Amino acid sequence: MKGTALQAATIYKKYSSKDNFSIIIFDTFGCINYVNDNFCKLSGYSKEELIGQNNQILASTSQSKHYLNSIDKALKEGNIWHDKVKNQTKDGEYYRVNRTIIPFLDSDAKSEMYVNIYAEITDENELLNSLYYDTFAIDQHSVITKTNNLGTITYANDNFCEISGYSKEELLGQNHRLLNSGNQPKSYWQNMYKVISEGNIWQDKVKNKNKEGYYYWVDTTIVPQIGVDGNPESYISIRTDITKEIELSNTLIKHKFAIDQHAIIATTDVKGLITYVNDKFIEISGYSKEELIGKNHRILNSGNQSKSYWESMYKKVSEGHIWQDQVKNISKNGSYYWVETSIIPFVDDDGKINSYFSIRTDITYQKRIEEILSNQRFAMDQHSIIAMTDISGSITYVNNKFCNISGYDEDELIGQNHRILNSGSKSKSYWKEMYTVLAEKGIWQDEVKNKSKDGRYYWVDTTIVPFFDSMGKVDSYTSIRTDITKYKKVQEELEEYQNNLEQIVQERTIELAKVNHKLKILSEIDILTNLSNRRRLKIDFNHELKRVKRFNRKMALYFIDLDKFKNINDTYGHETGDNLLQNISKKLFHLLRENEYLYRIGGDEFCILIPEFNEKKELNVIAERLIKEILDIKFMDSSKIDIGCSIGISIFPKDGNTLPSLMSAADKAMYSVKKSGRNNYSFYNEEKENIIIDKIK
Repeated sequence: MKGTALQAATIYKKYSSKDNFSIIIFDTFGCINYVNDNFCKLSGYSKEELIGQNNQILASTSQSKHYLNSIDKALKEGNIWHDKVKNQTKDGEYYRVNRTIIPFLDSDAKSEMYVNIYAEITDENELLNSLYYDTFAIDQHSVITKTNNLGTITYANDNFCEISGYSKEELLGQNHRLLNSGNQPKSYWQNMYKVISEGNIWQDKVKNKNKEGYYYWVDTTIVPQIGVDGNPESYISIRTDITKEIELSNTLIKHKFAIDQHAIIATTDVKGLITYVNDKFIEISGYSKEELIGKNHRILNSGNQSKSYWESMYKKVSEGHIWQDQVKNISKNGSYYWVETSIIPFVDDDGKINSYFSIRTDITYQKRIEEILSNQRFAMDQHSIIAMTDISGSITYVNNKFCNISGYDEDELIGQNHRILNSGSKSKSYWKEMYTVLAEKGIWQDEVKNKSKDGRYYWVDTTIVPFFDSMGKVDSYTSIRTDITKYKKVQEELEEYQNNLEQIVQERTIELAKVNHKLKILSEIDILTNLSNRRRLKIDFNHELKRVKRFNRKMALYFIDLDKFKNINDTYGHETGDNLLQNISKKLFHLLRENEYLYRIGGDEFCILIPEFNEKKELNVIAERLIKEILDIKFMDSSKIDIGCSIGISIFPKDGNTLPSLMSAADKAMYSVKKSGRNNYSFYNEEKENIIIDKIK
């Protein structure tokens, strides 16, 4: 928060009337220029003893130089500073206060004063209550941080460090911008801060970036902690890692085409009305697209599941969860078929569900096998590429899809080990670990790269389930696979595209930065003479003004106007006039010393800024050199030119404290020279309200 002097007055009015708030205002040099009665009571000093003193009179020796420098840095950057401070009274006693310092800016966006608000620190019970509140919130969730009211991280638990990749030392004292993925615009965070700064809880799903540059999603809740003054004094952030859920949803959207090639797809609106079906859906259901669009999935209801079954399904997806199960449907001609179904809810930018995405795999064949091989029903129904092995790993059964994708006939596979498909992409230890997982968890799942008979590589999403005999010992394994080769290819292409895109963006960013830098330089340069312009004069003046004030030195401004320049333009033309201006600019530039500045501020007018001098006679020498150099100017053919200059000089701080006031004074002095015969210089004299002209000696 930054403010103006008017806002400073508003803050003073708000707090000065309250018994538990003390006010002190000091300028940018730390000089106290106002205190209220409450502060005098608190510090033990009278107003007369404080006004005009440096605010360090109140500091205790417990405040280190580094601590004081951090305050000064925050205020110079226009930021509010807040902390608990130990100060010393006039009698040498120590007291502790909550101290807030607010910088207020002038019209040029420069700090012109600092308003300090002191409040008595709350008692031990309130501190314990706050600690209890923190502990309760941390116990409710797994990924926790706490920030102060400025957004600086003051606490992070181990789960936060793990998901972000940063250590606690790297996080404490930082802002959450450290994790910003750039996925949300600036207005998004402004709205978030508005909600929590008003004391309200904020919740949303946020995309972050960890230390290694990887993105992750978290379901985030931010709870403000309210201080004794009714305003938030800190914030607790509670997060849940939802990366897998988000990635699954995004993957299904990005790879819809690939999925369409081998799965049964349909989408519905929030009311359950069908809005899209692919060709495989039409083929298995027997209905045309026109007969399906706008209808409910009840058109396929076989009556195999109860009403409560569908109510439970709808309840789960309407709450934003993925639903999966095996469903028996009925086609248009009355025949039944089974599908492995996943229903995924999609949400809009506001987090509201706007549609449902259904992915089905025809498992009718597996269901028929289930009737024959009842002890293997669960595994057969899971997918379409099926194989069975005995306990030693020898293949005992494969279905047609297995033969088609591997390129081997059934006779070539039975009795063989799955090593016949080994692509060499996994180490021996990988397969040993697979058996370990099967023994411990009873199921193993992963994406595996295999090699077909003709040497072609293909990817399968593989699930292996052990089956047990009557004694409870494993007697066989069933593996169920899905061909994800197209998905993997698209994934690799997308990763390559993303890498190329990131490189292009980086290159364009660098180019834009260079262009912006060039434009900034050009905005401060006079095109004709290549001298600095009026805009640059203002920048240089403000820069030198700080130094001059700091060391209590004098500064001079020359206002130069060429005499009879209009006659040259009218007589010889503007091209000759422009050449003359360029020649004069070069002459004047080479006359000046390294720390003296030359500007063309318009037409035939120039300014020179002398940021430091000791005696007035130094300025006389410079003025006389300038006049002589311009008098000696000649045309390019070495012929003499009838031209001179009139110079007005103003001095800081005698003739003005700002650039406009100094330019006005120098301009008046210059016009006095014009009236007195030109080709001379003069100093501005405000006290006598006239110009004293120093004749050239």
